[in-house]
Amino acid sequence: MSVREYLSVFVSIIVGLAVADLLISLHRLIRHGSKVRWYWLVPALAFYILLVIMTLWWGTFWWLGHVRSLSIAEFMPTLMVAIAIFLLAAAVLPDEVPEGGIDLKAWYLGNASQIWLLAAIGLFLTMINGADVLATIMKDTGKFSWPALGQRFVADQWDNVVTLAACVWLIFTKRLRVHEVLVIIALIDMGYSAAEFTIS
Repeated sequence: MSVREYLSVFVSIIVGLAVADLLISLHRLIRHGSKVRWYWLVPALAFYILLVIMTLWWGTFWWLGHVRSLSIAEFMPTLMVAIAIFLLAAAVLPDEVPEGGIDLKAWYLGNASQIWLLAAIGLFLTMINGADVLATIMKDTGKFSWPALGQRFVADQWDNVVTLAACVWLIFTKRLRVHEVLVIIALIDMGYSAAEFTIS
């Protein structure tokens, strides 16, 4: 069994739990449909997180494909990204529907700061992991230098930097129109990115 195959199993368990939690929470909402006052942003955000999870899984295949040996310490950035994404998936939909019902708009406003804080943490960890993987690849190919790493990091991560800034903004603003517009933009961006991911 290769290093990629061995570690991918562990990441896949966490990713699978994240998808399962997302689907179970969605199932509860659908099952209690008459008690749920729907707000389109919440299921749209859940779908966005599903795309994020898929992108993580696809990205892990690429990240680990360059690895020949890895210590637990070197694996920690990848593990922390997977854990952050799981916590985000667990937070993006309500865990239970109370007897009196639930208003998803009010629920979102009460939980938006936590959701976007987890998103920001996950994205920041993804960027750190990306830099770590990039440095490893450059060292393995004999092309490592700090200026070259910095240039590649900026070229590869500018989109994530913009998204991170948006996440931080959403932590603090309560203006629903800002949340709605940025979620739509994020969905379009993630959908475009996900369409380009291929495994070969």
